[in-house]
Amino acid sequence: MRSLIFGALLLAAGSLLFHSLISASLAAAREDKPATFAERFAPVLKPTQI
Repeated sequence: MRSLIFGALLLAAGSLLFHSLISASLAAAREDKPATFAERFAPVLKPTQI
């Protein structure tokens, strides 16, 4: 019986941590602005000097 209660508490704590991790990741992704085309491809489009 004690192991069942311990397992249930462990499962509840794990799911709470997982939920907070996912929520924090989604909030950070929502606040971050996407990179523009120039910001994303500027290193590739730089002219090479010989």
